[in-house]
Amino acid sequence: MLLQDTIAALATPFGLSGIGIIRISGPEALEIARLIFQPSNGSCPWKSHHLYHGDIVSADGKTILDEGLISYMRKPHSFTGEDVIEINCHGNPIIIQSILSQLQERGCRLARHGEFSQRAFFNNRLDLSQAEALSAMICAKSAKAYAMGLSQLKGSLSKEIEDLRLLLIDALALLEAAIDFTEDTSGEKITGTPPQINQALERMQLLLSSYSSARAYAEGVNVIITGKPNVGKSSLLNSLTGRKKAIVTDIPGTTRDLITDTININGVPVHLIDTAGIREPQNAIEKEGISLVWESLANADVVIVMLDISKPLTDEDKIIIDKNTSGNIIVAINKIDLPRKWEENIIKELFSQETKILKISAKLGNGLEELRNTITDLSVSSEDVNAGSVMITNLRHKQAIEKAFKNIQNAKESIANGMSAEFAAFDLREALDSLDEITGKKINDEILDKIFSSFCIGK
Repeated sequence: MLLQDTIAALATPFGLSGIGIIRISGPEALEIARLIFQPSNGSCPWKSHHLYHGDIVSADGKTILDEGLISYMRKPHSFTGEDVIEINCHGNPIIIQSILSQLQERGCRLARHGEFSQRAFFNNRLDLSQAEALSAMICAKSAKAYAMGLSQLKGSLSKEIEDLRLLLIDALALLEAAIDFTEDTSGEKITGTPPQINQALERMQLLLSSYSSARAYAEGVNVIITGKPNVGKSSLLNSLTGRKKAIVTDIPGTTRDLITDTININGVPVHLIDTAGIREPQNAIEKEGISLVWESLANADVVIVMLDISKPLTDEDKIIIDKNTSGNIIVAINKIDLPRKWEENIIKELFSQETKILKISAKLGNGLEELRNTITDLSVSSEDVNAGSVMITNLRHKQAIEKAFKNIQNAKESIANGMSAEFAAFDLREALDSLDEITGKKINDEILDKIFSSFCIGK
């Protein structure tokens, strides 16, 4: 796909600000800049990567739209690989819109979402995984997510994928040599799995195992707080967020809808969701709220089951326990500051041995630090985080590696079963195609358009 027209867009957030940056890219960028810019010293040499001060003017040159700075980045030494102009003007939407209108009159087209990054990809300034990393950096919800995005932008994932490709190419060369040999003899089969196949499988397994932790840092984890009415769910939400997000009363059924808030725990974005108390609904609204609870539990990364130790356990508690006996479950025994009506050991047998059972006081804050640490312990593997290896954060990348991994396993099984080398060679070629989808060496335009359409307009 060749993109040969000239595009323009606001590269900074739209709204009132001290500075707004308008980016122009394409073959007519410099010519258009000459038409709308009047340098303050009367002349402009338009050296690449220099800033010039002056006025931005209307198409007829008679009306000054703004005073600002302009820079020119000569191809191929620009973000897109094309001639690029950046206008630093004042960040008033009226000014921004007036300049963009003048650019359109001069022949610019307003850029689509992600079109600057798309041009950088087509001009080999970035591969596809790097372009996606750039978008991930902009949208990062944590410092760790930003660091992973920056690492991938610098080529860490691209290098790992290329190393995997080279392993598969070496293995494929051995297989194809065996194929040529059998054509000249009487059907000898390859003996033994090429070592590159096992090496590739091991490295792919490391990549795949990193996804869960990487996703937690990049997208955050959904933590559902559930329990019967008045066990302290809303109090816990308020204590963890540090503000009065949910109404707390002694009246059962106060929370009817899902109440959400996002906090950062140990560098992990945690999306807390307070839910309606589980009981026999008293009206249609409460019934709908309880239905939302069951739907939310299915999509939870971590479930906090709250129990009130100051009151006897009820059938409502048992229903909630029965619904949450597997997965990442935290049992929070609340109101430990009040006299106990039951002991912790009576519920231990109802959960798996791995289930973490904590004693807390949502009102006084007792046990909340341990609860915070437990949430992140269940969401992030310290081994993945501390290993310093490449981590994958993108679901598309994970699915492509899974396909490649399966193909390589098939190739290994074909060899182990004494099948002709053609079968293993076919699977290795399929694996290479899957890896090439990650960097964009082999990918169709429809998928590309879908990927870049999720980017910001000015990026």
